[in-house]
Amino acid sequence: MRTFFTLLLLGACAVAFADDAKPNKIERGAQKVEKGVERTVTRTENGIKRTYTRTENGITRTYTRTEKGVERVVDRTEKKVKKVLE
Repeated sequence: MRTFFTLLLLGACAVAFADDAKPNKIERGAQKVEKGVERTVTRTENGIKRTYTRTENGITRTYTRTEKGVERVVDRTEKKVKKVLE
């Protein structure tokens, strides 16, 4: 009789542990939503960083090209002035 109750008690404990080990549908759904939100945040952060970097590079490139263009024009003008003065 003791053995029967012990086995019955162990069986009940095993079922209780099995329920704790496996999450129910609501918990799994919540985990999936959490994972999706984390992925969305990561993708958004990466997109913002990429956009910032491209914008920064575009501004730097435009500034550098404009500066070099101005230098070319100034150099050409100086050469023409020197030729005229000679």
